[in-house]
Amino acid sequence: MNLKHLIKEAKYYKKLDGNLRRIGIKFILAKTPLKKWVNSTSYILIYKKRIKKLSKKIRPKFLQIENTNICNARCIMCPHTSMKRKQKIMDQKKFEKTIKRVLKDYPSIKTIIITGFGEPLIDKEIVKKIKFINRLYPKLQIDIYTNASLLDKKIAEELLKTKLHKINFSINGTKKTYKKMMGLNYNKTVKNVLNFIKRRKELKKKWPLVNISLMILKENEKDVEEFQKFWINKADSVMIYPPSNWAGKQKINFAVQTPFKIKRWACNALWQYITIDVEGNLIMCCRDYESKIKLGNILNKNAKEIFEGKKINDIRKRQLEGDFSMPICNRCDNSFDSSLGWWVK
Repeated sequence: MNLKHLIKEAKYYKKLDGNLRRIGIKFILAKTPLKKWVNSTSYILIYKKRIKKLSKKIRPKFLQIENTNICNARCIMCPHTSMKRKQKIMDQKKFEKTIKRVLKDYPSIKTIIITGFGEPLIDKEIVKKIKFINRLYPKLQIDIYTNASLLDKKIAEELLKTKLHKINFSINGTKKTYKKMMGLNYNKTVKNVLNFIKRRKELKKKWPLVNISLMILKENEKDVEEFQKFWINKADSVMIYPPSNWAGKQKINFAVQTPFKIKRWACNALWQYITIDVEGNLIMCCRDYESKIKLGNILNKNAKEIFEGKKINDIRKRQLEGDFSMPICNRCDNSFDSSLGWWVK
């Protein structure tokens, strides 16, 4: 990573969180020479104390809600084509009920992520859903992760009229490799993203922050320099990161290894993230794309009853003891996230 990119990312994270904390989480500790310290003897001593302290409290900061599990892409690093769950869109009534129930029990939520195992813009009512949150919970940050292939001018204008915090455009390649990586039209997607950025500038809006991301695999590893060069002066951030193996369900041609010594820690997502699928099931985490570990349904149980229930508390306890033998966790490539995640308060 060159100095220009380093400075740009620092500014991005400062805007994103209002402080520099997140730079120390997945940036400085993964992208700078300090990565050599991660999971060293002294790091482990400090990290263990932090985990012990923070794991005593159940104060989730993120609500990830799957407005749809339908997707128009065919990404080679994603097992969507093998998903057996019924594909649908969460209707407005269920969406609103879900938000209200979670926020009633957990006012600690700071960010709502409207994305699951699908393309969120397939949902024709996504703008209505965002406006609902803006109206009832104006202080909440709203993030979206999209492949941008459906982001035409009409949708772009509607989204820019709402209060969004961040929008991530998952592009994952250049013109040479994009079709193979995602199965979509490169020119159309890039045109959509550039139009969105242009309109945001014309409207003199600082938000939402725009992040362009690339999951680096063997198939696109030669694209990285060209990708960064093309997007660095257009977006607020350009993120290059390793893919997930989706708890062992997806064969990945990894191009990069974890930037530090591998060690498995308790997953802070079990404390920090409430993840809800399109049916309203509160599931263990976003990598459980088949919703196999259902903890309870938010449409007929309150959030606290589920998120602090025996089933998930048993999983938390086992992970804190170093036991990752439970389903989903037992094949998850979590060493990167778990080694950094507990720096988030």
